[in-house]
Amino acid sequence: MTPSRRLLSCSRSYTNWYPSPVSSEILSRNDYEKFQKSIPIMIEEGVQAINVLKPAELSTRIKRITEYSTKGRNLTQSEMTILCHEILRKPEEVKSELQTQQYILALCVQMVMAYIIIMDDIEDGTKTRNRETCWHLLPDVGSLAMNDASMFRSFIHEMLKQGFQGSTYVNILNLFNEAFLTCNVGQYFDAVTAKNRNYDDFTMDRYKMIAHHKYGYFSTKFPVLSALILCNKFNKDSQRNISNILTDIGIWSQINNDLTDFFDDDKRTGKTGSDIQAGKCTWLAVTALQRCNKTQRKEFEACYGSWEPENVSRIRKLYEDLNILNIYFREERATYEATVKKIQSLPTNALPSPDFFQIILDKYYPTVSCGESYNTKTK
Repeated sequence: MTPSRRLLSCSRSYTNWYPSPVSSEILSRNDYEKFQKSIPIMIEEGVQAINVLKPAELSTRIKRITEYSTKGRNLTQSEMTILCHEILRKPEEVKSELQTQQYILALCVQMVMAYIIIMDDIEDGTKTRNRETCWHLLPDVGSLAMNDASMFRSFIHEMLKQGFQGSTYVNILNLFNEAFLTCNVGQYFDAVTAKNRNYDDFTMDRYKMIAHHKYGYFSTKFPVLSALILCNKFNKDSQRNISNILTDIGIWSQINNDLTDFFDDDKRTGKTGSDIQAGKCTWLAVTALQRCNKTQRKEFEACYGSWEPENVSRIRKLYEDLNILNIYFREERATYEATVKKIQSLPTNALPSPDFFQIILDKYYPTVSCGESYNTKTK
């Protein structure tokens, strides 16, 4: 039995730890299906309104990228945007034009995620995502992948311009630009840290900085901030509260991605992993370096960042020996409990309210949790 399989075997009590590729945990089934059915309609209308995309070849390609990035995928960020907006507005207020704007915003949030994934897969050399071949590896894509991603990003901005106006449009556009820049900063530090191979830089502080910028900001704060703008509750106080409550959960979502990469069985996770081979600064690597002795560190430095199967297996065995998976579950619980305490410490008149944050935490936490979340375990 390989080290990775032995480690997986050790986690049998944490059944179904890996994230489902399709989730409707956040919205009701009816609301989720209603949004999904609206996606091709919004894309078609968006494409038809852009003159430069009139040629069938271009419009078809944009629609194909969008379909590839959303159909059968986990739409967590879209769901979170819709849920937050409806809680802050009250569902009965979300009708007609406002519901259309809500759906456009949610779709654009999800398309930012799709853009980031396409770029990340190109950079990391990922082969599969959600059990499908990555966009850049499709037969008719290849070297066009970067241009496709650039067109797709521009299309997102065009969709926003069609759906919003005035100060709402300006605030949303600024937020989206901040999201793109934040993710790019994270990608930069992720790549540079891996390239330098200086394992003294593999500290938890540096890891959390990378995790927050690369994925954490987008996965948690971005959807909530988008919803706040749409309901005119976007201000310094609400931004500060969101940063205080959701930053750690965003970082945890990247930690979950690291663990998903480690269990790189495509049938289970829907994604092939290469973090060990690429020498990435992951939570597993940092946690291992914090706990290994001199002999183990020497082995880590000799084997990490190698594509040789034997070296990869030795790193996996090292993670097993250090009980990294058990540490994960302990820290998962601690993260949840710490977040609950932060929520409870908010004043009752906080914006958003403590009740809002508790709903978001209870809805969102299972989607960033490997295995049964602490929330589920306590029921």
